[in-house]
Amino acid sequence: MARRKRGRPRGAALRRKRAVQASEHLSGILNRPWNHSSRTVDAAATQMWNIGTRHRIGLHNQSRVWVCRQCKILLRPGVTARVRIRQGVRITTCLQCNHVTRRGPNFMRGEK
Repeated sequence: MARRKRGRPRGAALRRKRAVQASEHLSGILNRPWNHSSRTVDAAATQMWNIGTRHRIGLHNQSRVWVCRQCKILLRPGVTARVRIRQGVRITTCLQCNHVTRRGPNFMRGEK
């Protein structure tokens, strides 16, 4: 029987490092959406989501709340999202898929 050739053990770490670098680059695009076209920004949001799930690194804290969890586009207030604040709860509605997200210190899940 032939012996199997073993790879270097740092391959997974290198792959994860490259994924983090790519995610940081895409986060830079999302932090300055006015420098790029809307198609580029939405593609960057989708790619950042895919990299985060594929390599289990998640999204950056700044970008996490501004990416629609349903259609994976960047939520830009007044352009692709409607933002309302009611009783200390920020209600963000995606204008493309009508997905509603509620965040805030006073948000009670399941109670009205």
